[in-house]
Amino acid sequence: MSCDGFYGEPELLRNSPNTGFYYMKSTNCTSVCKSWRTTILSTHFIRCHLEHSRTRLSMVVVPRKYQKDYRKVGIQGVNFYSFQPGQSKVAELILEKRCPGGIPMFTIPLHCDGLILIPCLTGRMFVCNPATREFVELPQGSHNVAGDHRVAFGVDPCTGKYKVARHFFRSYADTPQADGEGTILEYSAGHEILTIGDGADAWKWKATVDPPYAINARTPICVPGFFYWSALHSVTGHGINKVSSHVILRFSLHDETFTVHPNPPCSGFLRNNDTLCQLGGKLCYVECSSPWDVEIWLAEDGPNLAWLRHCCIRLPMRRLLNVFACASGDRNKIFLSIDAFRLLRCDLRDGSLEEIIDMARELLYDHRNGTKFRTGFVPVAHYMVPCVESLLRIRPW
Repeated sequence: MSCDGFYGEPELLRNSPNTGFYYMKSTNCTSVCKSWRTTILSTHFIRCHLEHSRTRLSMVVVPRKYQKDYRKVGIQGVNFYSFQPGQSKVAELILEKRCPGGIPMFTIPLHCDGLILIPCLTGRMFVCNPATREFVELPQGSHNVAGDHRVAFGVDPCTGKYKVARHFFRSYADTPQADGEGTILEYSAGHEILTIGDGADAWKWKATVDPPYAINARTPICVPGFFYWSALHSVTGHGINKVSSHVILRFSLHDETFTVHPNPPCSGFLRNNDTLCQLGGKLCYVECSSPWDVEIWLAEDGPNLAWLRHCCIRLPMRRLLNVFACASGDRNKIFLSIDAFRLLRCDLRDGSLEEIIDMARELLYDHRNGTKFRTGFVPVAHYMVPCVESLLRIRPW
C-alpha cells in the first residue's frame, strides 16, 4: 500500500486486558492521514482524551534498589509497571528505559496528568510519559552546594503549562557561635522553575524570588496552582536541647510568590518519618508519631491552611522508616505504603485498614517476555504513583 500523503504514527495498543492501561507503540505498519494526525495532536483532542482517561485511574510501580552511596549510578535504566492493587498480584511492564551512563539513585517519582518525573538525588531529572513512551532528561539547574536535592512538579491551571521547580543553596554552613554554645545556620537559598512544552520560555530554568526560609530536603507536593515545600523556620538551643521549628511554604505558579503557613497543630516540625502528600486535590500531612501510629491531616481550601485531623490509624505492623500515602480510585480510601513495600488500603471514614500485598515477597514483576521475578530479600523501594493515560507530548513534534 502506498503511504503517499500519510504520516507514520504510534499505534495505540492495550497493554493488558487485566490492567486497562494503554501505551503507544512505534510501528512502521501504522500510518494515518494528515487530518487524523492534526486531530490527535491538537490541544483540544489531548485534553478531551485526558479528561476521559481520569475515569480509568491506574497505578504505576517504579521499583528502585537501595544503595549506600546515592551519588553513584544506581541502575542502567528505569522500569515502569502497571499494577491494580487488590485485583492482581502481578505488575506488568509497560515501559523500560535505558540511559547511557546509567541513572543515579532516585527518590519518590512525581506524577501529573500522565507524566511521571523521576528526581535523582544528585540533581538529575527525567520526565516520562508511559503512554507515548517518551523519556526526556531535563536541563541541569543552578549549582547546589548542599548534597541533597528535591524538585516539585505540577500544572499551572491558568496557562495549562507543566512546571518543574527546584530549590538550591548558593552557600550553606553551620557556623560555631563565639561562646562555643551551638552553631548558627548561615545560608543563601534560591528557587527556580522550568516550563515543559513549547514556547520561548520552555526548557530553561528561570529564577524566582528566593524562598523566605531554607527549604528542607523533603519531597514537595503540588495541588492545582501551588507547590508546597517544608522549610526550616528557626533553631533554638543547642546540643540535646536544640529545637527546630518548621513551616510550610506555598509557592504560587500564577504570580510566583511564596506565602508562609504553619504545620498542623500535631507538630511544630516535620519529623524524619513524617511526609507530605496530595489527596483529593488537598494538601495532606502524614504524621508518624510512633512506629505503630499514624495520623492523617488535611488542609482545608482557602488562603490560609486550616488543618483538620482526618483520622488516626494503628498499623498492623511496625514501620521502620516512612508511611507514604497515595490516592486511590475511591475518594474515601487511600493507599498507605509502609517503608515502600507493605501496601495497605485505608478507609478515611473510620481509619480501618485492609492489607493488600507484601510487595517484596508477593508482587510478581512480569516483563511479558518470559521474564518474571519477585524482589524477595533484595532491598528495593516499590514506589507507587497514581497514573492516567495521556497523549501529552513532553517535547513538541
